[in-house]
Amino acid sequence: MLCFDVDGETTALSESPAFAQRRTLMSQCEYGPRIGVPRLLDLLKHLGVPATFFIPGYIAENHPRMVEAIVAHGHEIGLHGYLHEKLAGLSEPEEEAILVRCLDLLTRLTGRRPAGYRAPWFETNPWTAALLGRHALDYCASEMGDDVPYTHPNGLVEIPGQWLLEDWEQFAFNADPAWGFIPENCAKVYDLWWREFEAMHDFGSCFVLTLHPWLSGRPSRVRLLEDIITGMQAKGGVWFARGHEIAGYVRTHPEARREIDFDHPANA
Repeated sequence: MLCFDVDGETTALSESPAFAQRRTLMSQCEYGPRIGVPRLLDLLKHLGVPATFFIPGYIAENHPRMVEAIVAHGHEIGLHGYLHEKLAGLSEPEEEAILVRCLDLLTRLTGRRPAGYRAPWFETNPWTAALLGRHALDYCASEMGDDVPYTHPNGLVEIPGQWLLEDWEQFAFNADPAWGFIPENCAKVYDLWWREFEAMHDFGSCFVLTLHPWLSGRPSRVRLLEDIITGMQAKGGVWFARGHEIAGYVRTHPEARREIDFDHPANA
């Protein structure tokens, strides 16, 4: 599952509205929707693989042509908060209000109701799965409790990821506010991700790669992604799928998922 979290300007604005006046900072964030997404769409078209784009409502509102282009290329769009809000600081009613707002917004902009959700910063609340189920979402892609999809008690499919397969830890950097570390060499990141892919391939796992267009839309990193994908295609035995396709497969193939006993996790 190739995932693109199109955080764009919300990367900064979720920390402080005052950052809107910081032009260099904001231009770096704007690079994702303006430059990174079109470049990545061209790569995905060239390689013939689908992807899932998780987009905050604010970004969808302010970049409607980008949303149209993603839909036109046949990719999936999922929910990702409105302003990339950290759920840990929200009450359940506040979280639900944002969810409902963004469901309506993305349905109107894309012409189809989103099936999936990724929590900003991957961090969910104890009630999030139940909330998503009440609003008829098919899946969540936020937790990290397995290497294959699993189901919540209410039947919601979870497609788990991991920090290792995320580009923020590898490439994010900003001087003020201080984000990330010294950006890594692409050869090192290729080795990191490829070794994990090969091992997950052997274990029959679900490889969920999460990228941000303002980071991985830069030229050398697009080449890195191209090398990773072409390597996977050459390896064989790999299904490139959108989130809703994975969730649908899990629902119709019980053997493809693990039922987690949250009351007795040691027995899961």
